[in-house]
Amino acid sequence: MSLHTVGSDAKYILPASYDSVPQAFMSNKSAKPIPCSLQTVNIPALTASANASGTSILQLPCGSSSGIMLNPYIRFDVVPTGGDGTSVWKWKGVSKSASSLMNRLSTYINSVQVDNIQNSDAVYDCLFAHSTSHDWYSHDAQVLMGSNVETTGQASQTVVLPLIGALGTQQGVPLFALNGTLQVQLDYNSVARAFYQSAGTAITGFTISNVQLVYDKVSVEQGFVDKVKSDMAQGRKYVLGYTNFQSTTIQSAAGTAFFNYGLNVSSLRALVGQQILSADLTTIGNQGLSLVNGLSQFQVSLDGRLINSNTLNAATSPALVFAELNKCFSRLFDASITDITTGPAGASPYATHSFAVGVSAQRTNEALAFSGSPVSVVGVNFTTTAATFTMFLTFISDYQILIDSSGSIEIIR
Repeated sequence: MSLHTVGSDAKYILPASYDSVPQAFMSNKSAKPIPCSLQTVNIPALTASANASGTSILQLPCGSSSGIMLNPYIRFDVVPTGGDGTSVWKWKGVSKSASSLMNRLSTYINSVQVDNIQNSDAVYDCLFAHSTSHDWYSHDAQVLMGSNVETTGQASQTVVLPLIGALGTQQGVPLFALNGTLQVQLDYNSVARAFYQSAGTAITGFTISNVQLVYDKVSVEQGFVDKVKSDMAQGRKYVLGYTNFQSTTIQSAAGTAFFNYGLNVSSLRALVGQQILSADLTTIGNQGLSLVNGLSQFQVSLDGRLINSNTLNAATSPALVFAELNKCFSRLFDASITDITTGPAGASPYATHSFAVGVSAQRTNEALAFSGSPVSVVGVNFTTTAATFTMFLTFISDYQILIDSSGSIEIIR
């Protein structure tokens, strides 16, 4: 038997030279879940009703009886104040969703911060606009979070928002393996950054009440818990993988801007930028859309190494910029996902409504852990035409939480 190393002259056999029984011809071999029970749990906020620029804190105890968390989301009631029956408004931003209320989303496990998503409204906006589908946005999102719905008056609305970051993972969160508490902190925006008002008496505030963390609690048998903890006691830590979002802003300048950001991650998947008029963040009568602002180049370097040599000129080659943006969400030419962006004559034109530019740093399209690029300092070089814009940059990275036998956690970034 010879030992071949990667790159040696191995003899490869064509897969087509083998025969296989198709799955459709075979008996179903899908296994059933281990014995467990399901209960939907509502965790109310520790804090009272919140107003503009306020905070809500949700906290739940962890431990052996806490089960596994699946399908978590945030629900709350919101009512604008200061206006009257003539006030006509929508949520602000590209997607015009109730996520515009969010300024920061933070998650803590045992007092260790595992998420700190600044500019959450911009991050949500980017995800809703460019990593979901137009059909979902036009139907489901309207019901869940009032996306693009024009409202008259001050009636209370119930909003349901998905969680992103550590609690947005498709993997169940093993609360039974943690020791201590899981805490979610929601910091809200100002009125002008959350609302777009087109007519009527001005809205001057809002009240958020009945905030709850809702999730499915799966309770497994004690034998399973004991087995997992036994494995952990032998050094096999429980691994929880998730997507981390970090956001920062740059004030645009007419001309070329250079920006370095100390990210220090092992797997940067993508960097995405949106440009919003700075006045939109403080003016309730402005929509908060993302515009091209004459973007003629957008280059990203990782520790000094340029990773995109093609010229991303949104003014002359919007299709190229859009294609590179799609790669950031692993959806290039994926017909099952449709952006809310449209052409110049559509309802959400790319250049003047839902613009975003992105550069992918993913090294493979397979579902592998840490498939992005390692980097300490991310360099951004872009050229625009006006100094009246704010560039929102979102860094998308792979993280892992390692849980040891004591229930303590370690973050691998």
